[in-house]
Amino acid sequence: MFCCSSRDEDKNSRPGGAPISREANTQGNGRPVGVGIVFQPDSTGALHVKSLAVGGPAEKCGQVTIGDVLHEIDGHHVYRKPVAQLAPLILGQEGTVVRLGVQRGNLQRLVYVELRRGWSMVQG
Repeated sequence: MFCCSSRDEDKNSRPGGAPISREANTQGNGRPVGVGIVFQPDSTGALHVKSLAVGGPAEKCGQVTIGDVLHEIDGHHVYRKPVAQLAPLILGQEGTVVRLGVQRGNLQRLVYVELRRGWSMVQG
């Protein structure tokens, strides 16, 4: 299981968690942060959204739902890739933006969501 969990809330975020810019926020300690999503692999290796951190960027955005299946991170095809290869793509400097492509239900197209990083990785 891969978990990006709570750190400090970004004071520069807009209501709803919409990104302000793609430039890094220089505040903070420089440690990589994520977006508040817990992924759970299924028997095929596909990663499903298991839960969202309360108050985290993904929850605030309102466009990531439980059960979404991760397919892309910033244009990189990551469907069924090992979790160890995904962490460096999702995690990044606080205030930067990551673009996730997820499959929702039976939709034939991916849903793309941009999230401002603001949460740190917690091992669990």
